[in-house]
Amino acid sequence: MQTRTRDGLILLLVGVLLGGGLAWLLGRRQAAPPAAPRALDAVPAGAMLVATLDLPALRASPAFASFLREEREIPGLGKVRDVCGFDPVAALTEVAIAVPAAGEGGDFGLVAAGAVQDEALLACASKVIQARGGQPVVSTLGSFRAVRDAGAEGRGEIAVRPGGPILLGGGAYLRAMVDAADGRAAAIGASGAHDDIARAVGEGAARVTVVLTAEQRAELGRELALSGAGRSPAAAIRAGGVRVALGPEIAVHGVVLCDAAAPCAELAAALRAARDARADDLATRLIGLGSVLERVAIAAEGEALHARVTLSADEAAALVERLASLRGGRRPAARPAPAPRSPPEIDGSDESDGSDAPRGDAVAPRGDAAAPPPDAVVTPRQRARPDAGAP
Repeated sequence: MQTRTRDGLILLLVGVLLGGGLAWLLGRRQAAPPAAPRALDAVPAGAMLVATLDLPALRASPAFASFLREEREIPGLGKVRDVCGFDPVAALTEVAIAVPAAGEGGDFGLVAAGAVQDEALLACASKVIQARGGQPVVSTLGSFRAVRDAGAEGRGEIAVRPGGPILLGGGAYLRAMVDAADGRAAAIGASGAHDDIARAVGEGAARVTVVLTAEQRAELGRELALSGAGRSPAAAIRAGGVRVALGPEIAVHGVVLCDAAAPCAELAAALRAARDARADDLATRLIGLGSVLERVAIAAEGEALHARVTLSADEAAALVERLASLRGGRRPAARPAPAPRSPPEIDGSDESDGSDAPRGDAVAPRGDAAAPPPDAVVTPRQRARPDAGAP
C-alpha cells in the first residue's frame, strides 16, 4: 500500500470517528430529559387570583420552616403519613392556587409540582374517600388520572400524572387545569394583566396577584355607590399584588394598579389614614401588628400605589406564631404585665382631672378589681377606698 493511500485512509477513519462522536453528543443533548413542569403551566388563563409558594425557600426560612415541617393530619383519620404511608407534601417544590373569575365553574384550583408519586397518591386519595364512607372512582382526563367520590359529584377531585403536577379542584375548573397542563388551552402565562402586576411586585417566596374583570370593577363601583361612599378611588383599581421576599430580613411589597394617577394618590391617602387608625387599635397591638403597621410606607407613583415594609427574621417568626395561635384558637403568649403604679396623692378634693386614666394600650392593674367602664365617674375618695362603693 502506498504511503499516500494509507494516509488518506487514516484521515477518513479519523473523520468518521469524529463525525460519529459529534452525532452521539448531539443525540444525547436532544435526548436530555424535559424540564420539570411548573405549577403555573396548569393554571388556566383568565384566573382572577393567582398565588404561588416557593416551598424550598419557605422551608429554609426560620419564620416559616416550623409550619412546613409539622406533621400534617387528615381531619378524622389521623396523620397523613400513617394513613398513606408517605407525606406527599414533603417532596413538593412549588404550589399555585388559582381562583377563577365569577361565572366560571369551580371555586378554586390548586396545582402542586415536585417529585410526585402518582400511583401512591391515587391510592392514598382512594383510601381517604373509602374511610369517609365514600366510593372512589378513578378516571382518565387527558394525560392525567383522577379520583373522586362517586357520591359527591362536583365536590372535589384530585388528578395527577407521572412526574406531576398534582391538580386539585372541582367540576369544569379541574378540566380546564388539565387542558392548560396538556397544552390544549392557554395557561396564565398568556395573561398580560397578571404579568404586569407580577413584574410590579417582583419575585418572592410567596406572591399573590389579582386582576379584576371589567364586570367586577363595575360591580365594585355600584356597591360603593350603594354604601353611600359616593365616588371612591377604590373603583379605579384594576389589579393588585403582594410578594414576600426572604433573606436576612423579610421584605413585603404590595402594589395596586389604577386607571389614572389621581385616584391612586387619593387611595394612598386613604390607606395611610386607615393604617394609622389600625396601628393604634388595642387588638392590633396585642397580636404584635401595631408596630409593623406603623412602619408600612405607602406612596403613589403615577398609576401605581406601593406599600413596603421590612421585618427582621425574629420579628416575622414571632408574628407568624401569634397569627397561627389565633387561627388555631390558642391564646398567644401574653406580654409581661406592667409594674403597678403608685396610688395618686389625695388632696381631699372631690374634683378629678382624670390624669391617671389609662392611655393607649397601657392598662394599670389595681389588685384583682376590674377597671371601671369608661363612662363611670370615680372620685379620688373612691380611688383611695376601693370598697367605698360597696353597700
